[in-house]
Amino acid sequence: MRGRRLSGILAKVITVIGALAFGQAQAAERWAALDGEAAARLPDPTRARAITGAELRCDQQEWALNVALAFGTKGDNGARAASVRIGGDRFELEAERRASVVSVAIPSEALQPLRSGIRMDVTISGGTETHDARFSLIGSRRAIDEIAPRCSKRDMSAYTEIVPGELNPETTLARELLREEIVAFRTATRSEPTVAAALFTPGEDRRLLFATLCGSSWYYGNSGCNMTVHAQEGEGDWRRVYETEGVTMHVDPNAAADGWPDLVVLTFDGDIVVWRWEDGQYLPPVTDEAEGE
Repeated sequence: MRGRRLSGILAKVITVIGALAFGQAQAAERWAALDGEAAARLPDPTRARAITGAELRCDQQEWALNVALAFGTKGDNGARAASVRIGGDRFELEAERRASVVSVAIPSEALQPLRSGIRMDVTISGGTETHDARFSLIGSRRAIDEIAPRCSKRDMSAYTEIVPGELNPETTLARELLREEIVAFRTATRSEPTVAAALFTPGEDRRLLFATLCGSSWYYGNSGCNMTVHAQEGEGDWRRVYETEGVTMHVDPNAAADGWPDLVVLTFDGDIVVWRWEDGQYLPPVTDEAEGE
């Protein structure tokens, strides 16, 4: 999954980065957002070996640092390893080279160091190649904050989105299953939560109830909502099999274990995680990168 995403971002930036390779339109001293694009050009690199420039680009909530190599730099296309150091933070990352561009996958947890740091050291290696450079982070906070809203949403069309509703008939069942949580919410916040639910039926004798309690970002975090998933097989009791905060929920009916579909979660930060059924419950997440291996 990560490799395919890097290839897609690379395809979009080859012509833009080409200008960087020849030193055209370079922002020499600070980061600069590109007009109308979810991308920012970095300052000129220093202490550089065969690296002439770079940009940070976002596509479908995936961030990539696209690094331009000097004309004539030897090396075949394909996978690379990259190390990015920002102050005391060090990230060992996947990268891919195509022609004179190396695209480095930037995880969401690296964005805050990028925004608040002073400088970034980048090392790219693979085969007999080693390229490195240092970039100033002057202006990075403003540039990243400017381009982040332009980043396209994830393409979730392959999955079925779960949208709990307050007026759905299964909301009555959700209130019964969440009775203790509702009482605890009232006690802590002195207010009434909003309860909503949705039912997904993966098979004739299997049912999944998705229930949300919303109403307080202090109580439930940034999203203000908590979601629980309850499973029923045949006429058996409902069992809680999953719980989370601040996500958009999907199911993947084409990926199932024992008749129970994968839960595909789009997090508050825009990341995708996959929960898979095993031994009567949904186990800790498998990242989309691991799923693509």
